[in-house]
Amino acid sequence: MPSLPDAAPAPSVTPADPTADAMSAATLLHLIGATEATSSDSKISWLRSQLIGKDAEFYTPFGRRLLTYADQTASGRSLHYIEDYILNEVLPFYGNTHTEDSHVGGKTTRLVHKAARYVKRCTGAGPGDALIFSGAGATAAIKRLQELIGVSPPCGAGTRERVKAGMREEERWVVFVGPYEHHSNLLSWRQSLAEVVEIGVDEDGLVDVGALRRALGSPEYANRPMLGSFSACSNVTGILTDTRELARVLHQHGAFACFDFAASGPYVKIDMKSGEIDGYDAVFLSPHKFVGGPGTPGILLMNKSLYRLNAQPPSTCGGGTVAYVNGFNEEDTLYYEDIEEREDAGTPPIIQKIRASLAFWVKEYIGYDTMGLRERVYSEMAMKRLLQNPNVKPVSDTLLENARRKQLPLHGRFVTRLLNDLFGIQARGGCACAGPYGHILLNVDNELSLHIRSAILKGYSGLKPGWTRLSFSYYLSKEEFRFILSAIEFVAAYGHRFLPLYRFDWISGSWTFRKQAVKYHIMMEELSLGTEVSKLQNDQQAKVADKLDMKTEAGHSKFERYLESAKKIALSLPDVSNQIVSIPKGVDPDLVLFHV
Repeated sequence: MPSLPDAAPAPSVTPADPTADAMSAATLLHLIGATEATSSDSKISWLRSQLIGKDAEFYTPFGRRLLTYADQTASGRSLHYIEDYILNEVLPFYGNTHTEDSHVGGKTTRLVHKAARYVKRCTGAGPGDALIFSGAGATAAIKRLQELIGVSPPCGAGTRERVKAGMREEERWVVFVGPYEHHSNLLSWRQSLAEVVEIGVDEDGLVDVGALRRALGSPEYANRPMLGSFSACSNVTGILTDTRELARVLHQHGAFACFDFAASGPYVKIDMKSGEIDGYDAVFLSPHKFVGGPGTPGILLMNKSLYRLNAQPPSTCGGGTVAYVNGFNEEDTLYYEDIEEREDAGTPPIIQKIRASLAFWVKEYIGYDTMGLRERVYSEMAMKRLLQNPNVKPVSDTLLENARRKQLPLHGRFVTRLLNDLFGIQARGGCACAGPYGHILLNVDNELSLHIRSAILKGYSGLKPGWTRLSFSYYLSKEEFRFILSAIEFVAAYGHRFLPLYRFDWISGSWTFRKQAVKYHIMMEELSLGTEVSKLQNDQQAKVADKLDMKTEAGHSKFERYLESAKKIALSLPDVSNQIVSIPKGVDPDLVLFHV
């Protein structure tokens, strides 16, 4: 297995391997088991073969299920290729990067520097840009930028307000944010020393560029530092922002252009184009969402002109940031001038940085055309099929409109639970950390919003409206894709029948299987694990599950078997569409916008 790359030009077919200095593409492809560099299918096949947990199974109330991962928007999956490289090539020679005099110190330092150079190269960062690894995702990267431009607040709301009151108007930042920001790119700015201006959506559901132009040109913001911090892609709907257009508009008005690429970063080409009219001044990334990315740090790429601490100590002082310090005069301390060096205090996330560069390599190797085409085909096929189903609604205002007419949908987290328990499909229920955008999508007006807030203050967080989010990743097999669609259609048709089998927690919003509910259906005979699993140890569970697997008809795939079993169970259950369920005395019935 080779070592990490210098910033040399990438081969024409295969990207420069962050694990290789001087290896040919053919040798590299042989190493990773992909025999045809031009074959998209072979690349996807190789990637799928490297997924850790691709054959994992787990126990649910309905038996043992193969894990089918459809939550890539939340986090990626680890790869044997990356973890094996770290295990065999990095960890045996691991050492602290604060010395190059020892073999391990020198080798590890070189690996980390090469990893950083590779990430910068993959994102189009130039000599005027700084790469700073931060925390565990884009949240930490955004927070880090706030520290570096001097708007990170002191602790305590009262202290923050006193500091803001003492600031001159011309030194207080104005930050413009978009309509579908993740909470990390909204709440952290609201809690900063900056003034936040929120830009809404236009008629097409996109960032209202006209409103942004008007806000940027407002006389009240003249002569003040300005910055736009916009999501490049919604983590709810997947809608893409025209980042180049927004960058041009921001720069034309003297504002910095910053973009949160957490949701789309694993799939799209990112090119800083720093210094150009449509370039980026800062980019936030969550490499843990990349394939192979779990266990990586957040990434802040920023134009050095944004940095405001040149004449001050770094945002975090510690080892590795100082050239000189003594024990008798603080003013004698000399901090490094290089931003990347002075902002990397303490022992850095060494393994995490290397893993991040490897995740970038996988992204480059698969290729943007391959990822884009497969995702486009899957999304179009899914929408064409699901839009024909009257029981499935894309996230839109129809959800709560129907709820107000008492055509109640299933709770988003209940759908997620059924997908997990019946089919092994991993999805996400809730509002996906996008509360303000959820208000727009679900047409929640101010009055309803405040009523929901009051209920949450009473402890009833389960009343929050939301949705179920699934991702159709480019590396899903066709069988997995069809299976997920069939599972969605099944839950849409029969999900309400399973409501009596689960207990809803009004406080937390979670759904828990009722063990005594076995009497309602045929699990005791057909699946048998409903009551037995709770009594058996893991080895006994495996024996029972294996025995049940043998009872299925030959030639049926596990996916087919799961769907058949789910339908048998559903048909054995009563239709509870009109069932009246008691709700806690403290809950307003008009706020129950879902089936219980």
